Amino acid sequence: MKRKHKIWEPCNIYKTAIIGDNVNIGAFTEVGNNVIIGNNVRIGAHCFIPEGVTIEDDCWIGPRCTFTNDMFPPSSKKKWQTTIVKRGARLGACVTVLPGLVIGEGALVGAGAVVTKSIPPMEIWVGIPAQFLRGIDMRDGGKHGK
Repeated sequence: MKRKHKIWEPCNIYKTAIIGDNVNIGAFTEVGNNVIIGNNVRIGAHCFIPEGVTIEDDCWIGPRCTFTNDMFPPSSKKKWQTTIVKRGARLGACVTVLPGLVIGEGALVGAGAVVTKSIPPMEIWVGIPAQFLRGIDMRDGGKHGK
């Protein structure tokens, strides 16, 4: 079965990356070895997603987001860490995510934030370093904080 996705040129998608259905990857984005991208994911232009990153289904990754896998580069691959963006999480433009973290299900990270610790599900985090702003209220479909 052929997978349905849109990858805007030019991009650098490594052959070992796994990309789900209905994925849209913006121009000038790099997706590294063994990266896993779930279904229904939107990744903006100019993103860097290195080996060790998993982005689950229904996520939105804004333009110019950068993930890292090496806390003190350059180090040996043995020291690289994994990062998981859980289902339905949203990262605003220019977010930087340090290695070894989990962005919780349905979480929202504000534009320009630097994520230095894991974010629980259904919370909004903003700033440098990213800090808790408020929870997400599902009574309105998750569009506003509580």
